[in-house]
Amino acid sequence: MASNPLSPMTPPVRDVRYYFEDGGVIFLCQNVLYKLHKSRLSLKSEFFMEMFELPHNPDPNAGNGQDDDHPISLDESHIENTDFRHLLIFLYDQDDLPNPTSLEFFVSVLRLSTVWRIPSGVKYVKAHLPSHPDFSAAIQLKLSRQYEVDGWAAPAFRTLMELPLDRTTLSDAENMGVIAYYKLAQLKYKVAEFKTALAYHPPDVIHSFGCTDENICSRIWESFWWGGFAKQLLHPDNQKPPAAILLEVDSTKGLLTQMNKICLQNTMEYIWENNPFDEEQVLADAAWADLSDWLFTL
Repeated sequence: MASNPLSPMTPPVRDVRYYFEDGGVIFLCQNVLYKLHKSRLSLKSEFFMEMFELPHNPDPNAGNGQDDDHPISLDESHIENTDFRHLLIFLYDQDDLPNPTSLEFFVSVLRLSTVWRIPSGVKYVKAHLPSHPDFSAAIQLKLSRQYEVDGWAAPAFRTLMELPLDRTTLSDAENMGVIAYYKLAQLKYKVAEFKTALAYHPPDVIHSFGCTDENICSRIWESFWWGGFAKQLLHPDNQKPPAAILLEVDSTKGLLTQMNKICLQNTMEYIWENNPFDEEQVLADAAWADLSDWLFTL
């Protein structure tokens, strides 16, 4: 972190909360001075511990943090004052955080904890951010990509996969990024094709030896499939997977009561043994594998 010579036209101001008279090092961030305790920073951050162990720079013009005229500048590292102050709130005043705490606070702590190797900050965010009301799946995917948070990306992508694409906001798309949004849209298109094919091609009836009229039995099954299963599957508001819809079928009501019971039983057993519904999961797994391969190349 290089020195940032102070202009006499814009003198920096001391932060009202985080300029401690007994502090041992002074930082400058966007024209605000912070005087902090080396021991606290070293205890929490490997980055600062290593920084403070470096030999003292004898250059009187160096930004060594010894006084207000020679602070360690964070500006050249592109650290925002809001982010830095949020981190200090976490380090010094964690017990007094407002409830609810802003989403921006958690993102700031995660960002700087990742940059400055503060394990407790990353751990804190991972424990508390998932329950935040503004922590959407799109933001979860974005943060997991930016800060390599283990265990966030896959469930975020699967949550987004289950939501109708028309409910994806512009903000969601921006948070996901072009590649992730494209992979998601591509997956949804393939799933829609799969569901359409499933709806339009009812499985054949596996007739029993005791079936007295196979044509009638098959017509009843097709009527159920078209009027019940397929209709619900393709309904624009449906969010249930095909397997869940079929599991909810009550064979004691409606058209299926007119079908040969053994034929119905044989047909259902055949469907579950061959399980055509796995295709949706296969498509989702392939899309996630493709996306995760891309994420690991960043």
